[in-house]
Amino acid sequence: MRLVFGGYGRVDETPALRFNQNALRFEFSSTLYGQSSNTQYSFFLEGFDQDWSEWSGRTEKDYTNLPAGSYVFRLKCRNNLYNESETVSYAFKVYPPWYQTWWAYTLMLLLFFALLYLFYKRQQRKYKRQQQARLAAQQRKYDEEQKQLQLQHQLEIQEQEKEIVELKNKNLQSEVEHKNSELASATMNLVQKKEMLSKIKNDLVQFREIPDSDKAQKEFQKILRLIDKELDHNEEWEQFAVHFDSVHANYLKKLKDRYPSLSTADLKLAAYLRLNLSSKEIAQLLNISIRGVETSRYRLRKKLDMPAEANLFDYLIQVTA
Repeated sequence: MRLVFGGYGRVDETPALRFNQNALRFEFSSTLYGQSSNTQYSFFLEGFDQDWSEWSGRTEKDYTNLPAGSYVFRLKCRNNLYNESETVSYAFKVYPPWYQTWWAYTLMLLLFFALLYLFYKRQQRKYKRQQQARLAAQQRKYDEEQKQLQLQHQLEIQEQEKEIVELKNKNLQSEVEHKNSELASATMNLVQKKEMLSKIKNDLVQFREIPDSDKAQKEFQKILRLIDKELDHNEEWEQFAVHFDSVHANYLKKLKDRYPSLSTADLKLAAYLRLNLSSKEIAQLLNISIRGVETSRYRLRKKLDMPAEANLFDYLIQVTA
């Protein structure tokens, strides 16, 4: 404890105490020493107490943990006759602790704003990094989608090109097969006609050299029989059927397997129809009349159990596909 004022003389300046000196003891006494036992005191610490204290003979007063601020300790006394003395006072003040000073507040405020600014900058950098990461992720996703679309587009182009090539090849193959079919059919017809005409020519040459009319008549009949034989020769038909099926993808075999009841004449008609020959041409090849061709068509339709409105040529193509 430090003595601040000894009670002698007058204090012109208000003493100021540091905050760690905020515990004070006031000791006081009357100048009438002979009446000290009959003297009572009352005091009042302005700025801390609410009112004057009760009168008592106590000559000291302790104050502890005084808050920062300005104070005035006031004191008065009275004797046994209740005569009061004048009030004496002692003013002092207690400085606040360093953390309650203006410069501490200023420093803390500056520190608060500095921390706030650092937090703001940190959040700003964090948000910026998040934005950059989000943009980078979106860019990667966009690039990946573009790669996928580009790859898909390339695959579609390749697929289209492949389909175009396959379609061209298929068309070319169909054309080649069609041309080969036409060529083979024409070749077989030419070969058959050439063979038959060669035999007729040889027989006619021999017929011209015969002087005997009876013998010539016999030879003439022989030529007719030869022609009839050539027009209805099973071996020639079998050879034709083999060549025909090799060109037309086993057309006759498929038709016979599906409709076992078809006769050789029916198969011949179906083959000639497949070649898209006219009724007149078919009549010449089958050595029958055009009416006979129509009758044969009718019988073939019944054996195939075709609908009445169906086209015979289209139906034959469909059932052998």
